[in-house]
Amino acid sequence: MTKFSQWYKEVVLPAGLLSSAIIGAGVFALPFVFYQAGFLIGLFYLTLFTVAFTAVHRMYAEVIENTEGRHGFVGYARIYFKKWGFATAIITTAIGFTLTLVAYVILAGEFIGLMSPRLGELAPFIFWAVGSLSVIIPMKRFANLEFGLSLAMCLIIIVLFAVGVSYGEVHRVRLLNPPNFFAPYGVVLFALAGRAAISAIYEYYERRKISKAKLPTAITIGTIIPAVVYVLFIIGVLSISGGSVTEDALSGLGEIARSLLLLVGTLGLFALWTSYFILAREVKGIFVYDLKLGKVLSILAVVVLPIWLYTSGLTSFIGLLAIVGGVFLAIDSIMAILMYSKIKGWKLSTIALFIVFAIGALYEIMNI
Repeated sequence: MTKFSQWYKEVVLPAGLLSSAIIGAGVFALPFVFYQAGFLIGLFYLTLFTVAFTAVHRMYAEVIENTEGRHGFVGYARIYFKKWGFATAIITTAIGFTLTLVAYVILAGEFIGLMSPRLGELAPFIFWAVGSLSVIIPMKRFANLEFGLSLAMCLIIIVLFAVGVSYGEVHRVRLLNPPNFFAPYGVVLFALAGRAAISAIYEYYERRKISKAKLPTAITIGTIIPAVVYVLFIIGVLSISGGSVTEDALSGLGEIARSLLLLVGTLGLFALWTSYFILAREVKGIFVYDLKLGKVLSILAVVVLPIWLYTSGLTSFIGLLAIVGGVFLAIDSIMAILMYSKIKGWKLSTIALFIVFAIGALYEIMNI
């Protein structure tokens, strides 16, 4: 085995898998919150949480390494924190994931409406109906699309960045807006969270019997890559949109070629679709195996809840991401930090991470 092929198997491929799991719907909300708070404040949050999630992802890998047997996040929570940990993990994952499905319905509706305005208010329901099929009909073969779509999205983002820098008005990008200092918190946290993918990355090494010595390096690179891609996307969108930045990023890009806009929207829609059915099946698993609701009731809950919440008034894409990221993912990260501390003990770095996530979660809860 050459050094390159070894590096590719031990670092490049697992880092790419983690990056593809992280890059998702959150990227489309970033330009709006960066515009609200100012680019430099947004960049501060992006840098802070890139460092924080690199640490949390590596900590969770240590938890997996040092715990006997293989479990999901809920299982580890039960092992380390007994009943309260099990209950907390169930609540954060089941509710957080369900609200994320609602956010996907909202954003996909915007994309479909952008590509075909005649569909109008029907667009979210069309996406929901197609996405719900994955809960009823096995579609595992489509999961392989996620990695390829993420790569395609990265290429399109690079093109958007180039267009923005070449033809946009970068000087119009607002650098600081202190009154909205906390606006990016939950959205940036949502956009960078990849803890749920760490188990799959760990299993990648185990199945192929590859040394895990490079696992921390792969996790670090895999967490940093999305942040770099996000910066390119944000600069491109802000410089093209100027003062008309929208919550979904794309509908404010009226100045770029229609074909490029449609391409970004189509890729984004497919990425949302694959993410939706993977997450929906994950939620169904929680209902079936952890809450013991039974298969039929679990399927009904996963299908009905997202569209019921949407029609009940949960229609703010940015608001939902802020709640999911700032509250549920923050608590998720805190639990991973506590698990790690049970194994390795408390350090200055873990205390600092705990404080960052705890303060942010409290702020978002107070806002709600």
